[in-house]
Amino acid sequence: MKKQTWKIAAFVILGIGAAASFLVVRPMESKSPPLRRGMFEWQEERVVDRKDVDELIGRFQITDWVQELSVPVDRKTTAAFVRHLHQAKVKTYALVGETDWGYEADGASLIAYLEELVRYNDQVTPAEQLVGVMVDVEPYTRSRWKEDPAGHMETYVSGMIAAYRYAQKHDLIFIACIPRHYDDQGLTELLEILIRDGCDEVAVMDYDCGAEVEKLETEAQLTKKYGKVLHCILEFQQVGKHGLTEDKTYRNKGLAAAEAAWKQVDQAFPLISIVHDYHWSKPLIEMMEESQ
Repeated sequence: MKKQTWKIAAFVILGIGAAASFLVVRPMESKSPPLRRGMFEWQEERVVDRKDVDELIGRFQITDWVQELSVPVDRKTTAAFVRHLHQAKVKTYALVGETDWGYEADGASLIAYLEELVRYNDQVTPAEQLVGVMVDVEPYTRSRWKEDPAGHMETYVSGMIAAYRYAQKHDLIFIACIPRHYDDQGLTELLEILIRDGCDEVAVMDYDCGAEVEKLETEAQLTKKYGKVLHCILEFQQVGKHGLTEDKTYRNKGLAAAEAAWKQVDQAFPLISIVHDYHWSKPLIEMMEESQ
């Protein structure tokens, strides 16, 4: 009887030890956050006409919808649209940007737009609220930019910081949408200030098919340094549209090539939260129709 009792005790001790080891190991395991995929929408009427929206969300596994909105925001139609996306577990961001806003050091016009978004959010239910804003301001497209890139960049960054502070006060996620060439212009120091002090997330329009990792290096290192989210936006508009050449868009290369490019970016910067963004809904709809 004593020998049998010893065997049982030994078995119990071993079992407790194994269980304890299991408990120690399990908390160290961590799941990767779900992949975010964004869809740009430049057509304001999409808020009313939701044709193709559900198909786009399902086909491209969209988690973030970036929607241009008219001002003042139509509360009833916008609320219905945002609520519809919310039911599909998709977050809605306002898409906004006027080039001239990049020349306002106080960010006055951009802040005025944000005030309109705040008024809208204050009037609707949580399921109908916009979670943030994608700010696509492009001061570098003006001819005067070439006269003093550093001076104009400083003005732009100042305005973005002012607008970001306002957004923070009102719980709006603030995404700075930028080109990938500010560092090429010798503006890396100001780019760093923008990423550090002027946004929650930075979205980079990457027009260099196949060279995304190389072209995103500066922005990736800065987002890592300051704990920000990085968006890699790929283009799908037709060659010739807005001067796009074959090496600037994935329209003819196809969706598989775009997915491969995003995968390379993810692998190159594994410690950064990266969002895959499609630019934009219209060419994606055309590609879906062409594939049928």
